[in-house]
Amino acid sequence: MTLLTIALFQANPKVRSIDGVLSELEVATNDAAQSGAEVLVTPELFLSGYGCDISVKANAQMQGSPILKEVSKIAKASGVGIVFGYPEIFENNIYNSASVFDQNGKLINNYRKVTLPNKFEKSTFKVGDGPEVFDFKGIKCAILICYDLEFPELARRAAHLGAELILVPTALRPKWRFVSDVVVASRAYENAVFIGYCDYASDGPNSKYTGCSTISAPTGEHVMRGTGDEGLIIAQIDTDLAKLRMNDFDFLSDIETFQIKQKFLIA
Repeated sequence: MTLLTIALFQANPKVRSIDGVLSELEVATNDAAQSGAEVLVTPELFLSGYGCDISVKANAQMQGSPILKEVSKIAKASGVGIVFGYPEIFENNIYNSASVFDQNGKLINNYRKVTLPNKFEKSTFKVGDGPEVFDFKGIKCAILICYDLEFPELARRAAHLGAELILVPTALRPKWRFVSDVVVASRAYENAVFIGYCDYASDGPNSKYTGCSTISAPTGEHVMRGTGDEGLIIAQIDTDLAKLRMNDFDFLSDIETFQIKQKFLIA
């Protein structure tokens, strides 16, 4: 399979109860299904909201918790895969995580954020182990979270593992809009992958978030972009475009030719 329709749920950053989170997720996922989407991505820490350590600790979930089981049920009922951003508790540590449920509600990947950019994250979360590649409907996918994508090494690692699509829950501040404007598309181009980058919506002139979610192509173009408001950003991708892009420049192959892999890439 080379075609996949992606929905980014650019959610309002308002404070929600757990029931509110699950209710909004269900509505968004059903809307995505009606629009033909096959996978839906939420923003970073969608379950708890971003930036409050009290909320993070109160809402941290273990794998298999009743709340994550409800997310699984929503995926299965709608037939839409879900990338769900949440705080995860494991062995007395908390991680900034994203779980991936397939269209049948099966957990197929759980990613823990590697790069922790600020005091809130450094004091709240433990560092994860880096991206893995998993199969979703015949397409090789990987997860990164927010700041992770700003490190070329992590996206390149995912690409070297075979990723064709990188899905990225994020919570991007307006002062760093350059990332959604330029960096996301650059990472897609230099690694010959598609990237779905899902931010929170902008909720006013003083919003904490950009509302500039984007689905970017291996050509370095934005296929579809958020315009600030809450809602779904939906686009169909064709991973055959990655192969066509590599016919012009295959960075993954050429870096081997230059024999600089071990010096510059994460092993």
